[in-house]
Amino acid sequence: MEERNETYLSDWLANKITDEQLKQLVSADDFAAFQQIKNTLNDFEISNPDLEQNFSAIQQKLVDKKQAKTKVIPLWRYASIAASFLILFGIYHFFIAQNKIATDFGNTEIITLADNSKVSLNAKSILTYCNTFEYNRTLQLEGEAFFEVEKGSAFTVETSLGDIKVLGTKFNVIAFQDFFEVKCYEGKVQVTQKGKSTILTHGESVRFYNGISENWAELNSEKPSWISGESSFKNVPMRYVIEQFKNQYNVAVEYPNTIENIKFTGTFTHNEPTVALQTICLPLHLKFSKDSTGKIIISE
Repeated sequence: MEERNETYLSDWLANKITDEQLKQLVSADDFAAFQQIKNTLNDFEISNPDLEQNFSAIQQKLVDKKQAKTKVIPLWRYASIAASFLILFGIYHFFIAQNKIATDFGNTEIITLADNSKVSLNAKSILTYCNTFEYNRTLQLEGEAFFEVEKGSAFTVETSLGDIKVLGTKFNVIAFQDFFEVKCYEGKVQVTQKGKSTILTHGESVRFYNGISENWAELNSEKPSWISGESSFKNVPMRYVIEQFKNQYNVAVEYPNTIENIKFTGTFTHNEPTVALQTICLPLHLKFSKDSTGKIIISE
């Protein structure tokens, strides 16, 4: 009878028979036990594993096992098996789960990681890292962030444009579209881009843009200026400067293609868009206006 109960349980969990049909096929005690198993399964929400496929595999293993050797298994063992699978799925889900932090227009955020390292995330940026970060200090960045890394094992920042590896230091990373820049504020960092590595020490920077790499050094600051509410640029293409302006103020900007690669050196504030536009446009003798929709129009 218990071997038949195995088939009834499988069919019922697969929705091949209804509750009423099952009640007619098994005892009241067995139906109550079946219901407890089903309730246990329903209490869990696991997105990644394919439960239907896994349950089919369990069914097949049970069939193969019965063909190889006839053995009566108490009903309570099925509840234990189901619970074991759920625990395994939970562990799997924990180890692959990702923490994703995204900032909006004009917003910044400070994240303290499990190893007590700190990440200051600039506007319109995304930071992603695994639940096991404390044991494998690797994370992913889209946008801009300033890192204050606690000493310990290797700490790696992965971006679509290159990777940065350190042991304990302070550095700023920009990985935006095709613009990749790293500046070291303390200690030493290794920047790898397209298989080639560059070592930066205190005050040194490297930039990769439009197939060109640039290096320079300056020892006049301890943190990037954007943390204090002001974006600063040194010989940066206007296209990127305007994109940073858009990230801070959440406005559409139209400008001629002829100015996108003009180099800009200067700053703009994060709290007054008109003043920011003036500091961007006036040094390059550019004009700006606003249309009826609020779009900023920059012209030569």
